[in-house]
Amino acid sequence: MENTLDHKTIVNHLLKHHGSKNIKELVLKMSKLLDLTETSIYNKLQNRTNFTAVEILQIYSFLNMSVDEFIQDNTKYNGFVPYHADGLKYKPRNYSDYINNIIYYYTRVKQLPNAMGYFLANEVPLSHLLNFPHLTYLKFYIWNRTNWKIEGISMHYQSNTIHKDEELKHAIFVLKQLFSSFSNTEIWHPQMLDNSLSQYQYLKSIGVIHLPEDIEAIGAEFIGLVDYLEALTLSGLKPVNSKGEQKECNVYFTELNIGSEVILVRSDELSLLFQQIDVPNYMRTSNARMIEHQQLYFENIKNISTHITKTGEIARYRYMHILRKKIYDVFDMKS
Repeated sequence: MENTLDHKTIVNHLLKHHGSKNIKELVLKMSKLLDLTETSIYNKLQNRTNFTAVEILQIYSFLNMSVDEFIQDNTKYNGFVPYHADGLKYKPRNYSDYINNIIYYYTRVKQLPNAMGYFLANEVPLSHLLNFPHLTYLKFYIWNRTNWKIEGISMHYQSNTIHKDEELKHAIFVLKQLFSSFSNTEIWHPQMLDNSLSQYQYLKSIGVIHLPEDIEAIGAEFIGLVDYLEALTLSGLKPVNSKGEQKECNVYFTELNIGSEVILVRSDELSLLFQQIDVPNYMRTSNARMIEHQQLYFENIKNISTHITKTGEIARYRYMHILRKKIYDVFDMKS
């Protein structure tokens, strides 16, 4: 390990990904774990003294962090451990945490030469959903209610959360810009609104969502989302990013059930694969054999899908009609 990375790199990685509320909490954990004084731990974190290799392994094991992560950062083409999942490491401490974790990976993608993304989407990709604050908050709320249970976040439905949270608004803006910085191909399914619609219906049925203005805003944004997706297929271009660029977005749809969501990024230097294990968490790998396997799987699905970008007018109309009808039925709207 000492031949691979210096002590400072290890400590910086640990401080960035430890998952504790603050440094003091991290020091307390490590002090108990290693049976060392808090002063001794502080000295190690300040690079005055070094952690031993055994201590590093103990810490990473205790905190459910992958030693492979920081080795992989210095490895150009491939990781040494096939899979790692951020959701198993620690839960987000707030909504911004989740977005910032995605930003961390998309920033890497942006820096890769000739990066190309591939999305197998059972649900509307978050990158599109982020343009609609009420729908984004709906997803955050249901994920927190069923998965995260973040301390300090109210279980009351507060639709103005994103509007009031400047840090979260900024993180969403940055992620949207990063998403617009590379081209991709997406394969959609006619049921990709079903989960979000059923989540809305559930929260409405138990009285969590009850204000008429919230119901109206959510319904309007669902319609706006379909309009946005349709415009995307007509132009074949993502929204303009901060550099004035518009990257390509090719869309196909398939009625074949494609299982878990997959995001694959290929580039000249590094490829990354993200596969959903539970909503909204993904496992990731840079393992070459897995990436080649998923690339072949993606191409096979694409070959039996219908291209609806700038072409396939009848198929595109039918697809968007299916999505809109689902919304009309749920919100009792007239077409």
